[in-house]
Amino acid sequence: MNDTFDVIVAGGGVAGVTAAAAAARNGARTLLIERHNCLGGSLTSGSVGPMMTFSDGLSRQVIAGLAQEIVDRLVALDASPGHIPDTSGYTATITPFDPEALKLVAQRLVLEAGAQVLLQTWITGVLQEGQAVNGLEVENKGGRSTLRARVVIDATGDADVAARAGAPFVVGRPADGLTQPASLMFRVTGFDPAPLRAYAHAHPEDLRLAAAGPDGYDRERLLAVCGFQRQLRAAQERGELHLERDQVLFFNTDQPDQLFINMSRITRLDPLDPWSLSRAEMAAREQVFEILRFLRRHIPGCAGLRLMATGAQLGLRESRRIVGAYILTGEDCVQARRFPDAIARSAYPIDIHQPDGRGNVDLFLPPGETYDIPYRCLLPRDLDGLLVTGRCISTDHWAHGSTRVSPTCMALGQAAGAAAALAVQAGVQPRQVDVEALRGRLLSQGASLN
Repeated sequence: MNDTFDVIVAGGGVAGVTAAAAAARNGARTLLIERHNCLGGSLTSGSVGPMMTFSDGLSRQVIAGLAQEIVDRLVALDASPGHIPDTSGYTATITPFDPEALKLVAQRLVLEAGAQVLLQTWITGVLQEGQAVNGLEVENKGGRSTLRARVVIDATGDADVAARAGAPFVVGRPADGLTQPASLMFRVTGFDPAPLRAYAHAHPEDLRLAAAGPDGYDRERLLAVCGFQRQLRAAQERGELHLERDQVLFFNTDQPDQLFINMSRITRLDPLDPWSLSRAEMAAREQVFEILRFLRRHIPGCAGLRLMATGAQLGLRESRRIVGAYILTGEDCVQARRFPDAIARSAYPIDIHQPDGRGNVDLFLPPGETYDIPYRCLLPRDLDGLLVTGRCISTDHWAHGSTRVSPTCMALGQAAGAAAALAVQAGVQPRQVDVEALRGRLLSQGASLN
């Protein structure tokens, strides 16, 4: 394999997938590197689902482009219903999907764009000339090798490349550095929605429901379920459950008898310490089986649940965030701020799982509003040759609670890939890219910008 590329994307989660596809579609010779055996990141290897959300609070779509193309390809494979109402009322729409189909869709998107893919490959070092990143050192079954690029995109989720290159970063909330809890997501089959639909009509007070109320459960084939706080608290008091969680939360996949379950919770984790991560992985696995037993015993429709798969790795909501040319703030999000260099937008609420307790902090945008994400958030301070995309862009702890979700990360990935290709073609550094040209390119390729 030739070891020189225009663009190398580190990390094959959905931000990396859209970054690689966008860079290649825009004419750059592109390589995508992923440490797992498939693409899709948390949505595939991590068993995280559904995607939420592509829309604003009035169900108007605000994320499109390559992100929507991924959904369209899933729908064509009968592996997603597309965007449907969120019966839990947290967002206007959610997008269920089959994670196995997403693995295929992701690789097809990247390969058909003309990029190359290197799986089961770890990044071991960063090549630099002064403050400019110009490649990566990697290790895989073939041993160690050096790969050079004119632009590197860090889509690792943890800003691993940026940190190795010396980029400034922050971790966790300002007061104590604690990050949001981690969860080991898992999928089950054997769910029967009929008893739950009946229970919702008999006991609506036990559930968080959308505006349609219990009738929403009847209208929708696929459900998003949040609630049962009383039952959960009683099980914790009896010693049946040993986790800091205050609500039951699960979602249908693309099938009505299958669920994504989002309930395990590891607090006070150091996401950058391998010993802490190892302990957390094992503790979360214990929680999975406790949660399954609880659901079978106490939640309508769950008596016949059978475990299908746990995530191949712990789901991290938060780790490093780079310090970029601009730091997006929580106030920017809830005030629906606009920026002249906007390259993506979102309407997802600020959703922060308390780092040291059971609760959540939820801050919602005004109905129908969105906020912009500036290109400057993808540019680490004092480093050239590098763009950062996905979960680890430049935000504060509060804004990160919104920007971290998969549809937004897909939009950020497309922007990073297009920017990298434009930088290569113009012979400039990413921070010197003509932002109006970038915005025009994104709009011409289906992205949604204000």
